[in-house]
Amino acid sequence: MPQKPGRRHDIDNLRWIFIMILIPFHTAMAWNSWGESNYIWFFDSKIASTFIMLISPWFMPMMFVLAGISARYALRRRTFRTFAKERFLKLFVPLCIGLLTVVPFMTYLADRFHNGYDGGFLEHYVIFFTRITTITGYDGGFTPAHLWFLLFLYIVSMLSLGVIALQRKFLPRFDLAGVGWGWILLPVLVLPFANMVLSVGGKSLGYNLVLYLLGYYLLSEGHALEKIERHKGIFAGITVLFLIPCATFFIWIEGFSDLAWEIPMYFACWFGILAILGFGRTCLNFENRVTRYLSSRSFLFYIIHFGFVVAIQYTVSQFTRNTAILVLASVVGGYLLTFLACELLLLLRQTFQRLIRGKSAREN
Repeated sequence: MPQKPGRRHDIDNLRWIFIMILIPFHTAMAWNSWGESNYIWFFDSKIASTFIMLISPWFMPMMFVLAGISARYALRRRTFRTFAKERFLKLFVPLCIGLLTVVPFMTYLADRFHNGYDGGFLEHYVIFFTRITTITGYDGGFTPAHLWFLLFLYIVSMLSLGVIALQRKFLPRFDLAGVGWGWILLPVLVLPFANMVLSVGGKSLGYNLVLYLLGYYLLSEGHALEKIERHKGIFAGITVLFLIPCATFFIWIEGFSDLAWEIPMYFACWFGILAILGFGRTCLNFENRVTRYLSSRSFLFYIIHFGFVVAIQYTVSQFTRNTAILVLASVVGGYLLTFLACELLLLLRQTFQRLIRGKSAREN
């Protein structure tokens, strides 16, 4: 199908593809080997942990980059005020809804699994909002869980408006997209320092703000994109080259300094982003019925998917601890139940909207 002027279908497709990856990613977390108990945790598995570590350096950073790219296009057609209102409705409101529904259920199952909690869900619902500990949620206490991304993205979006407003006022011709190779390589040096800024729960607002702004200023258009697409194979090779020591030193070899895996992680993060954008631009810049469907469901899918993964792992583990069965049930069941729930929720919303419109029509 022809692409609408100004529309980046590769960005839409990359976004839903990344969200779909969350099912196997969060399934594998139940076997992580670095001491994170997760909502459900069975035992150390270096294979599962390697899978996670090969994805982690570039996975969530890419989501912030995509958001920054999308913001560049959105702010061409919207005022700052309109953009801020939309971010509030599309990010902060769903965050609050998820914190009231999906996340308390996850921590309830985590408390039962790890601590033998035997009370009811409604009783535990109160515990969720009153037990403030490490904000991981593994002890049944309060946590944003996987919705930390919505929280951080909302804050980053608001902070970026200030940065963009200052740039437009004092540096109206500022444009990273038209500069040479130095600006494509410099982020590798900037990201480690940005990661030290405003770190909360092991996640840095500074790090994600820089990635968002790189998406906005550097990776949204211009000569940089042409270079990225032209050299995507080289970027992919560099990414693999650094992912290997990153996973090796983090998962398989003990006794080395954290720098042994942290330094490769930053390289794998940035060059992974460049490689994915390059291949996305070449292979994913299209739209059809399937991509439209998956794109339209992806946001709701993201909000509710982890609850189903946790519920499946908790339920199946009551009958068997066979790893193959647990993985298969979590992945296949996670996709099926999440998509089914998406359809039911959207059907309920459409029914409610029709009732409201019908009531308004009768009153008028």
